Amino acid sequence: MKLYNIFFLTIILILTSTACQDDTKPLKVGTEIILRNTLQDPGEAEVTYASLFGQPNDAYDENAILSNSDVEFATALAQNGTPAGDISGLYAIDFTEERIDFTVLPDNSNPFWSNVFGLFPSGKVDRYYFTFSSPHNITGFSSDNDALNVRVDTENVIVVELMEGYDLQPGVAFSINLR
Repeated sequence: MKLYNIFFLTIILILTSTACQDDTKPLKVGTEIILRNTLQDPGEAEVTYASLFGQPNDAYDENAILSNSDVEFATALAQNGTPAGDISGLYAIDFTEERIDFTVLPDNSNPFWSNVFGLFPSGKVDRYYFTFSSPHNITGFSSDNDALNVRVDTENVIVVELMEGYDLQPGVAFSINLR
């Protein structure tokens, strides 16, 4: 009888400890993601990237599905046929369930982006709104870049803000660890 009690208690402990473990990741594979970019120059209002070209705010929104194996936004902000001509992507933005990686794509010879390279002054903010098709579990972040913030707007929206001190240059890469 005592062996039965020990076995029974062991099973209860295993089930209880398994149920108490929280292995929930901040994001889930298969989640749809919509990206919208906005810019705010010192002393100016925040505007969408699309509005800079006279387009509706959602005209340049991009869509992806979180996969953990593909770069979700391989050429973020690329646009064809704008009044400024065809624009190549500024970033490769890669998601996993626990991380976002940004990598600057163009080099100094790029006719469009080379004009925006440089150190962000006080008051300049480049925002990346990520809207998820289901609630995210993001409660915080850490990054290897001090000139950024991650804002949790709602259970479905986060905003990556690049601000004063961010040095936009060819080849710049940074990571955001989500928790």
